Amino acid sequence: MKKLLWLLCLLIVAACSEGETEEPYTVEDAREDGHVIVEHQSEQFDQIKNGALGVENIKEMTAFIKNVEQGAEDDLDVSIFNPDGSHYQNSFSYDGEAIRFVNNYGAYPSSPAGTFSCEYMTRRGPMVYVSNCQSEQGKDFSTLLSFVATEKAFRETGN
Repeated sequence: MKKLLWLLCLLIVAACSEGETEEPYTVEDAREDGHVIVEHQSEQFDQIKNGALGVENIKEMTAFIKNVEQGAEDDLDVSIFNPDGSHYQNSFSYDGEAIRFVNNYGAYPSSPAGTFSCEYMTRRGPMVYVSNCQSEQGKDFSTLLSFVATEKAFRETGN
């Protein structure tokens, strides 16, 4: 009886350990998906805004900003990776009238996580802001920080 009980326990443990775990989303996954990639090299916003980050595929962000300025529909995904490996995906879409900003990161000052409908998008230095925004809950925000890069990264795009 004891042998049968041990065998049963062993089978249960083995069955539980074979469950598939979802692989974490990686920088390589984001590259393959065509995302703008931001890799924070610090958890501190003051260091991030002063250049403690790496940026890839930023041309997609500058193209999105241009399309918004010209009234052309577009969408864009941004993958943010923290030093601990955690991943956040933000997205932007423009339908010719409003910018939809889905902020899953929410750790930049004055930019809470959530989904927002915004009227304008502007780049100031290495930062991109959306303004005249309203959350899905109806709360108004005059300006939200939506993207942080480096001046060098933007310069390299020719914009």
